[in-house]
Amino acid sequence: MIVNAAQPFPELSWSWTRNQTFLNCKRWYFHAYYSSWGGWRREASNLSKHAYRLKRLVTLDQLFGISVHNQIHRMIDESQRMTVEAFTASVRKALNRAFWDSKYKREEWYEHPSDINMLHEMYYDGELPEQKIEEYRERMTVIANNLLSSQTFKDIFDRKDKIRLVSSERFRVFELDGVKVWVVMDLVYQDLESGKFVVVDFKTGRPSSGDPVQLILYSLFLKEAFDITSLDQMELRNEYLAIGKHASFTPRHSDHEYVKSLIRTSVKEMKTYLRVPEQNVPLDMERFEQTKNRAICRRCAFQELCDTG
Repeated sequence: MIVNAAQPFPELSWSWTRNQTFLNCKRWYFHAYYSSWGGWRREASNLSKHAYRLKRLVTLDQLFGISVHNQIHRMIDESQRMTVEAFTASVRKALNRAFWDSKYKREEWYEHPSDINMLHEMYYDGELPEQKIEEYRERMTVIANNLLSSQTFKDIFDRKDKIRLVSSERFRVFELDGVKVWVVMDLVYQDLESGKFVVVDFKTGRPSSGDPVQLILYSLFLKEAFDITSLDQMELRNEYLAIGKHASFTPRHSDHEYVKSLIRTSVKEMKTYLRVPEQNVPLDMERFEQTKNRAICRRCAFQELCDTG
């Protein structure tokens, strides 16, 4: 099956999320980055429209993370620390709205998937287990307390005159061997006393082996963007809000070489799935293998497009 043969695709680029999708399942990757492309257009094929609609699904865990991050950046942008009660109320409001949209606005979502929330669990299972709802209620308060007492918040709110905010969450890009590499950094600030640039990634889930690698990727961008000559000028920090701990380290030259090698290898493998590499035109859908890991299938937004989903 050839998708959107006449529709030009955007140039091949790389991001942490794209790479993780590629590693999880090649068919998931195909739908996320190819069959769904252009699905918002009126003249798009039915498959593209369907895939684009499914791409807009969000799991409860994803939405929870997004909602927490939104409140973090609201506080940073407004330079005002919220109370635990105000924080949890805002996150709860976002989750409640998504539940309401998922339950009562399915037809509207079908026509305008980018404007309406649709929870993955509600779409495929029709409901949210009460036990899961209660779990997130408890997590809200834990994460709020840990966030407000975190090292990062102590720095930016209790040491305002000693730090300089560089950026809040937004897309950034650098190039490696002519390929654009996209990064989304939660927060970067400079400690005016030490001169160090501090790169912070807030995590609402459990620590994973990929967390430091993400931070090293961000430091690659930072080194280039700010012409940093010594890696000792950077502190990379994961704030684990679920457990109230943080992990900091200074990147090494070997770390940067490792991440560059990872990107190059990943891009090379992605290109083996392209029919016309120069134009980022993919092979037929059937050439993108389906994972046999059922746990990955259950998380996939494109289950109903996959005969093993």
